[in-house]
Amino acid sequence: MEHNQKLVFEIRSNLKNSIHFLYSEGLDEHAKQVANLVNQIDGKGFITSTHKASLYSTLRMMLESNTYSKSLASRSLDDAYELIMKALS
Repeated sequence: MEHNQKLVFEIRSNLKNSIHFLYSEGLDEHAKQVANLVNQIDGKGFITSTHKASLYSTLRMMLESNTYSKSLASRSLDDAYELIMKALS
């Protein structure tokens, strides 16, 4: 259980880090989606497949709008997604 709590902490840290980048880049809608995801994770205290789907949706929208590759948040979001996959395995 301690290992999962560490993953949750790392996921939240990466997501929170990305929020600052997203707002600074004018990607407010994506920042709000990620902030909502952080709140959902805080509410549960653990990671669910719904969290994975939510982050995937945000990443997909960023890719479709060509903002993903230009965003400084992409690294933090990628790291969070990989950690979510690990937490669910």
